[in-house]
Amino acid sequence: MAKKSKVLQIDKGQDNISSGMLIRWIGLYGIFIAVSLFIFTQDSAEVKITLFFIAVIGAFALWLNNLICLGRNIFTIRNLTLFLPFILYFIFAAGNFFAHPYITARLGALFQFSACSCLFVIAAFYFDYKKTPKLFSYILAAAWIVCSYGLLQIADRYIISGIDILSWTGFFHERIFSTIANPNFLADFCVFTFFIALGSFLNSRSKSTLILMFLILLNIIFTLSKGAWLALGAGVFIFGIIYFNFFSENYKQKHFKYNLIIAGILVCAVLAAGIFTAKRKQSVDFRLSTWRSSFEMVQATPAFGMGLGSFKYIYTAYKRPEIFYMEGLHNAETQHAENYPLEQTCEHGLLGLGIWLLVLFWQAAGFLKKLKYFEAGSKENRKDKLLLLVCFCACAVIYIHNLVDISIYFVSTAYFLALSNGILFALNFGPLDQENITNIKSVCLKTPDKICGTKKFYPYFKICFTVFIFLLVVLVFVFFRDFKEMCIPALKGKIHFFILFWFSFLLIVSYTVITFIKEAFFSRRLITLIIFCIASGLMYLAFLPFRAGFYTAAAIGLSERGNPAAPVYYQKAIKTAPLSVGLYQFSAITFQNRGEKIKTNHPQEGDNADSVYNDYERALWRYKKSLSFIPNAPLIHYNLGSLYHDMAKEAAAKQDFKTAEENYKLAQQALKKSLLLDPVFDNTYYQLANIALAHKDYRRAANWVQLYIDGPEEVSNPLYIAKHRNDTKALLNLKNIKLLGGL
Repeated sequence: MAKKSKVLQIDKGQDNISSGMLIRWIGLYGIFIAVSLFIFTQDSAEVKITLFFIAVIGAFALWLNNLICLGRNIFTIRNLTLFLPFILYFIFAAGNFFAHPYITARLGALFQFSACSCLFVIAAFYFDYKKTPKLFSYILAAAWIVCSYGLLQIADRYIISGIDILSWTGFFHERIFSTIANPNFLADFCVFTFFIALGSFLNSRSKSTLILMFLILLNIIFTLSKGAWLALGAGVFIFGIIYFNFFSENYKQKHFKYNLIIAGILVCAVLAAGIFTAKRKQSVDFRLSTWRSSFEMVQATPAFGMGLGSFKYIYTAYKRPEIFYMEGLHNAETQHAENYPLEQTCEHGLLGLGIWLLVLFWQAAGFLKKLKYFEAGSKENRKDKLLLLVCFCACAVIYIHNLVDISIYFVSTAYFLALSNGILFALNFGPLDQENITNIKSVCLKTPDKICGTKKFYPYFKICFTVFIFLLVVLVFVFFRDFKEMCIPALKGKIHFFILFWFSFLLIVSYTVITFIKEAFFSRRLITLIIFCIASGLMYLAFLPFRAGFYTAAAIGLSERGNPAAPVYYQKAIKTAPLSVGLYQFSAITFQNRGEKIKTNHPQEGDNADSVYNDYERALWRYKKSLSFIPNAPLIHYNLGSLYHDMAKEAAAKQDFKTAEENYKLAQQALKKSLLLDPVFDNTYYQLANIALAHKDYRRAANWVQLYIDGPEEVSNPLYIAKHRNDTKALLNLKNIKLLGGL
């Protein structure tokens, strides 16, 4: 006799307004997110972020409309009990967000966390054993596109150079990244889709799926992502142990042989990762240094952490000097801990980590219980059992990969992980015997008074529906105008990109508009129009950071060419996305480099209409604005110190020695703060030495240069120290200073 299982309670009623509409929306937007890229914005992945939020907003609108239209109640005691660990985690993470500083800078993390949580809830209540394979077919379609382009990149790097026409093709040297924009993120997508493809193959024995699995493995290999190889090996081990020991009596008779094979696969994955680790030891050193600093962050606030999204803004205060040598950059390049549980602890403390582990335990316990349910003699077929295993392994490999790598925060991973987690929850706890009616369009059309609204308000609906279509047309026109402004100058002379981007844009916008109109027409409810109007407005807001990214890229290009219009484009970017913290810093650097000393008023560059400014004043305000968002950024402190130094020299030239001395002191404060955060950057030492020289303090100037030559005290690696000791520029500067001062 089959054991009873707790299930999610959903009021009896029709399944959804339009058959498969929500599945198509989630699936197609999954493809859009996976394959889209726009290489003429500041961040080539910005379009994925935009599509991610648009996808979640639209999915929530469609799902909420279905719930309201069908009068379904999901807030039952049993549902709340089953969701309790997830509810606790969301409340803790969201509440903890507002309990810490730098809220504005961290808003993006809150938005992404909320979007992923929303997608999880939708999947948990909507999907079941019948709908999930339909969604997986879209994911496999995305895998075909991504891995095919990955194969092209492999051929471009190792066989026929130049066949990949994209301008960013060699960005990661020999590592491929396809349309996912990063080798590690591509590897994460591939290990995830591999198990979905594996489940499909075991069900259908399709040769095309077998080819896809080969393509996925090929892409994983050439990403050179050691963490992904380990994740794949661990995933195959988990899948094989369960499949060969609990799925069929035929396998059980030879379980030792199969277990030995899958154990061998795991060992091979570990050995391959070890061999490549030995060849690229710096990546191991990078992670070890990052983890040590992250543990120090945990020790600072062990109970509650530092708040959601805080890692990349606070980590720079704990960052080890070795990291700057490895990155070769003077910035806060490290934005994540390269270990998801560790970063959870940094941001949410031990309490938050405990709740998160409870969530994982809840999912794993539900999975094992459902496997036991199948084993107890229920009549469900083998396909359902395999689907459950595939979904569990697809989630597990992402978490395993993120023990040694960063992928979970990238939107293509976040989108599919949130979905698969929700689906796994639905398969674990969802209704097994619920009878679903998947198409009630005819019922809606014939009896709108019973299901979709009352006949009394139907004439008003016609009027509102007409207004709704008009508003959508206006919004589409605005989208069209903005995209045209972006594409025409960026893609001038690049006809193949021009056609590709416009085709993709029109396809996505057309599909979205048609879906909303179709759903609104069949619902016959005014509330549906309200929901879709709000969703459309939110979608446009989600588009604005993408537009700002284009303005920023245009401004950077103009600035590099010395074009005076660069500040105008920076101001357009700031006006479009005022919470994008990096824009103020980039704009300030442009003003500082331009250095216009006469006070003028340029409203198009962000000046107040009733005031006049010089470029130093414009830069100063923007640097301070940046520091209010990112107080631990060494580059901003360095640039601010450099600006004060320039202002001091200008005041001294005018013989305003009091103002000059004030600015010299401010410059020293900012530069010393930068030095505390990053003791590696040579220009910081030189700036401090120059300030000392301006005061004819030759001994102090020589001391600053000598400090750089000696290198940071915390660094013991002889290769890093040699970079300082053998720096010809530093040695020459020290010699000249000693000659000037007679030392």
